[in-house]
Amino acid sequence: MTVTREDQATVDRFVRFTEPELDLDDVCLEVVAGVAEVSRAIARRVRHATALDASPERLAVGKREADREAIINLTFVRGNAAELPYVDRTFTLVLVRNALGDLPDPGAVVAEMVRVSRPGAAIVVEDSVLDTAQIVALLEQAGAEVKRMDGPLVAATAP
Repeated sequence: MTVTREDQATVDRFVRFTEPELDLDDVCLEVVAGVAEVSRAIARRVRHATALDASPERLAVGKREADREAIINLTFVRGNAAELPYVDRTFTLVLVRNALGDLPDPGAVVAEMVRVSRPGAAIVVEDSVLDTAQIVALLEQAGAEVKRMDGPLVAATAP
């Protein structure tokens, strides 16, 4: 799988927006991770990252890239974003990039992201289909408090 300059630029922008939320003690979940470009970009800056996606093929590509990059604190999990396989309050940072608008029930996915977030955890969302107002509405309906925005990028805090 080839990453274009445009793809890399959007990943870099997402990571830069996420930087204020990053902490070396973070336990991070990237939902609908695909090949885990974001997880791989931040893995060395958090305690542990998990990349969750429904596609075993995309996860396999991400795993090969992580191995090539010698990233050892990144786990790849096959799963449904609307039914996350984690107990409540597991993660200190939860991310989703350019996936919500393509899912059948983005509200269910955001609700799950909030459910698995520890109180005060950062939730960072970007989407190329949903506009900022729609993202904010989904986060607020799930109980998260929006902290900052930059175009389609929204950072919130879990209740």
